[in-house]
Amino acid sequence: MEVRPVLAEVGRINMLFALETGPPGPGWLPLGGGCAVAPGTLAAEVEGVRVRLAGLSAEPNTRVEWRVAASVFHQGLATRVLSPVLAAGVCHGALVDAARFHGDPHRRGPVVLRTSQQRAAPVVGGTAELADWIERTVVLGVMARVARGLAGAGRVAPGLLRGNTAAALAGAVRALGEDRPEHAARAEAVAADLLTRPSLDGTGGYTGTDASGLGVFRRTTCCLYYRLPGAGYCGDCALRP
Repeated sequence: MEVRPVLAEVGRINMLFALETGPPGPGWLPLGGGCAVAPGTLAAEVEGVRVRLAGLSAEPNTRVEWRVAASVFHQGLATRVLSPVLAAGVCHGALVDAARFHGDPHRRGPVVLRTSQQRAAPVVGGTAELADWIERTVVLGVMARVARGLAGAGRVAPGLLRGNTAAALAGAVRALGEDRPEHAARAEAVAADLLTRPSLDGTGGYTGTDASGLGVFRRTTCCLYYRLPGAGYCGDCALRP
């Protein structure tokens, strides 16, 4: 199956599902391992987020805790990696490989990802196979390597990062369901399967549905966003009453 038209189509859901196609540019690094997930590279990414967060709140950089910036960076990256993989699998039955994503560590601004993958194997085993793929290539693959790199760069709780991955998954499922309601049930089934596996067990779960019929996710850990000056709790936060 050709990857380019699949990614072009799911990229229209919103910008978080966008994944560029084509050869990586000069200096781009593969998320599958090596320098892209090395502590030094990730420390620089976190510092960039820290500076931007401080600018948004008109506070000195020192007022933004490193672990908060690390958490914000991690959850943002998890969303950008999970969203196109989930949507390609749910909407088109295509297995897109997150290990072949590349990022530009020298960019300015939000994360931009690109893949060199040209063809994708089809999903033939239903939601369980897609959940297997996402767990192996994203949860235990790219995002686990990123978590290890962040732990080598500074102090951040592993459980918090696992919770971020779960929250990013739930957020991607919700965005997909809002834009493509015909695929909502299947996307939520994939997420529900993943949330019961040891890799994400205990990070959160669905507590019911909202007025639109979409699942409501509540995490068991906090991403620490509330610790930013002037910030509040996220909608899925464990600290909300």
